[in-house]
This record gives sequence, C-alpha cells and structure tokens, in this order.
Amino acid sequence: MTHRFLLFCEEEANFVMEIMASPSTTFHELHTLILNSCGYVESGNHLFLICNEDWKIKEKIHLNDVVSTDYDEDIFLMDNSILEDFIEEEGQHMAYIYEPDTKKKFLIELVENIFGEKAEKAFVRRQKGTVPVQFKDTAIPSAQTETAPTANDSEEQASEDLFAEDSFNEDEIDTEGFEVTEM
Repeated sequence: MTHRFLLFCEEEANFVMEIMASPSTTFHELHTLILNSCGYVESGNHLFLICNEDWKIKEKIHLNDVVSTDYDEDIFLMDNSILEDFIEEEGQHMAYIYEPDTKKKFLIELVENIFGEKAEKAFVRRQKGTVPVQFKDTAIPSAQTETAPTANDSEEQASEDLFAEDSFNEDEIDTEGFEVTEM
C-alpha cells in the first residue's frame, strides 16, 4: 500500500505538494523529504502533530529528544516513529512545524490509500505554487540563503509540463477553518 498525502500551507494559499509514501516510512524520512523539497534548512525543534478531524492535536512527534514536565505524556521521536503507527485512514490530518520559532506549519491530509502499489521510498509526486519562506525578518542561517528557491524558480517549476495534464484541483483543498489546536 502507498499513502498519498496533500500538504498545503495557510501562509501561501497557492502552494500544494503531493507526497507518496509507504506506511513504513519514518517521520524523519518525511521531515527530510519536506525540507529538501522546499529548500529549507533544519533549524531545530521541528515537529509533526497528529491531529483529529477537527485539527486538535492528539500526539506530537519530535525531531530531538525533549524534556517533558508531564509524566503522562508519551515522547515520540521521528527516527523511531513510522507512519502506519499514527496514520492509516483516509482523511486523517497532521501538521508539520517547519519553522519552530514562529510555529510556521504545513497542514497534511492523507487523501488516499493506494492498495497494490508500494512506494519503495517517500517522494514528492507533484508540487505547485510558491514555496512559503522558511525564515522572515529574522537571522537567516547561511545555508538557507544558498538553497532557498526564489519566487521565479517556484513559478517556473509550477508551469512545467509536469503539471499541464495532471494539475491539482483547487476544489480539493479548502484551507478555511484549518487551525491546529491543543485538545
């Protein structure tokens, strides 16, 4: 089976990414794929938030080990956590914090389970629109300035033939009402 995820962002309404991943993909692999695909740098406490249908947080999956003051809270790490342990049903939601200091995030939905197909490795199948800026008006690590795509790069990429026949349907994504909150 292969999961088909749609990843979008409230900050850049025209940005959408389609990710294909095996249920055995680790969250760290997904984290690395998203960072590399967007030209982002690892900046610390990146985080996946597993949410319910109302975007309320059920579980947190951390990049690095954290010190918890809540003894009842399970600590999940991206290296040891795989998708199938947290996500399996179509329509399930999660968020990915790509800029921890300002809590900038991508919203992610499992839109389809494709049976009979197995992705050997997680990959970006399609990407459209302007990639959100990782750092704004802050000290930007030097690697970010070297690897971040420009608006022109993103526009050129979006207009490539890849999207001509198999474009995203804007009706598939309704970002209104998506607000990730604590339970």
